[in-house]
Amino acid sequence: MVLGHPVIGCDEDLPDLLKSCPNVLITLGQIKSPVQRVALFNSLLQMGAQFPVICSPLGYISPHAQVADGTIVMHHALINAGARVGGNCIINTKALVEHDAIIEDHCHISTGAIVNGGATIGRGAFVGSNSVSPEYASTPCNSFIKANILFGRKI
Repeated sequence: MVLGHPVIGCDEDLPDLLKSCPNVLITLGQIKSPVQRVALFNSLLQMGAQFPVICSPLGYISPHAQVADGTIVMHHALINAGARVGGNCIINTKALVEHDAIIEDHCHISTGAIVNGGATIGRGAFVGSNSVSPEYASTPCNSFIKANILFGRKI
């Protein structure tokens, strides 16, 4: 049992589990590096897993935004019109992804972080809690943005 739920299998059981339940949500977090999340995503993809977009009933994704497979949008997170969020991302509690922002694959936008309009967050980046990007800022792939800072270069 883990947190009151029965464990139904381990990593070596995944091929068999996927036969009866092909939908997968990766719940492994991302701090400092996306390497384990990316490896797990790619491994499951090769096994035929399907990755639905999961959005909390308290989260919001504009009908004019694009969110790719395997991304989770947590409580009170907002993704506004024209934004594009890649696959296997975490848009954590109370994060804001503003209009026309681009979040590339395998990113973690932490609690209360703000990605302003037109900003681009590079593949595999981690954006710390309460951090804020200027409009049209850009961060490189695999960046690690600490909590509570203004980040990114205007392009």
